[in-house]
Amino acid sequence: MDTASHIVIGLGIGALAQIDPVVSDQLALSQAVMIGTLIGSNAPDFDFIYRLQGKGSYFRHHRGLSHSLPTLPLWAILVSGFVYPFFLGTNFLHLFLWSFLAVILHVLFDLFNVHGTQILLPFSRKWIAFDAVPLIDPYILALHFLGFGLLPFYQSGLTFLAIYLFIFLYLGIRISSTAAVKRHLNNHFVNAVRIKLIPRITLFKWDVIIETDEDFLLGAYSEQSLSIEHTFSKIIEYPVLVSDSRKDQSISDFLACTTYAYPFVYVRKNGFLVYWKDLRFRTKKFFPYLAIQFISSDLKRKNSYIGKVVSLKQYKKVIRNLTNPSSSIK
Repeated sequence: MDTASHIVIGLGIGALAQIDPVVSDQLALSQAVMIGTLIGSNAPDFDFIYRLQGKGSYFRHHRGLSHSLPTLPLWAILVSGFVYPFFLGTNFLHLFLWSFLAVILHVLFDLFNVHGTQILLPFSRKWIAFDAVPLIDPYILALHFLGFGLLPFYQSGLTFLAIYLFIFLYLGIRISSTAAVKRHLNNHFVNAVRIKLIPRITLFKWDVIIETDEDFLLGAYSEQSLSIEHTFSKIIEYPVLVSDSRKDQSISDFLACTTYAYPFVYVRKNGFLVYWKDLRFRTKKFFPYLAIQFISSDLKRKNSYIGKVVSLKQYKKVIRNLTNPSSSIK
């Protein structure tokens, strides 16, 4: 989920905490818990500090160790330890427990979307994603804002207990429908290596990636019907260039955060452009998350770019910078 969603959820958990009589009976503790849940709901994303080491470092490490099981209680300890000195004399245990819940829900909601997390680090580097909700879910946000609107009329703890029961019911519907669609597609594409569902904002509609030994099939699924929109062969031109591009640090960082990157090579007068496009994120024929390496015709000059390209204008600027003989960007 995005930062704004985590902030809203942090406020919701702070309101839910009023169901705890120890919290609701102490104004200072209630304020401390609200701050703790707000910070805790965003704490795992404090891995943004990797950006200080460069964009590639952030791509490689985001949603990694900071979202893993061993770090969850550590985040709660750090958050509650930071907040508590401003509210000395309040109940530290309850501050810790509600902050801990906020951290857990952050990682849980991240697991439900298409990106997922490396929650099993350091024991496994596998990315785990439940593919059940979009990166920004308007239904979850709407339920929170409904709860905020009801606060002047009803007890906040009970109000948000009901809100979160509805949210988890909603998540259950999302998960069960996603599982049913995956079973349906697996039964039809018996030779598929793997099938990835990308949930749309609209319920019961998904973008689909079907990988076989020969190709990637990209399409859309709704109402028990699949339409294939794009097909990418696994037979790649210029395989040596593609293989060598993996050795570039920026490209390697990009590939560390996705197992759905598709490469192809575009030949230019002054060299080659090696593209790696993350197939999970697309708008019609456009794939905004990508890595690009420019290799000059004499194979001596190499520049690379990784990131999100949101417009044709930005894309053209990136290509100009990559192919400019005097430039070097990452």
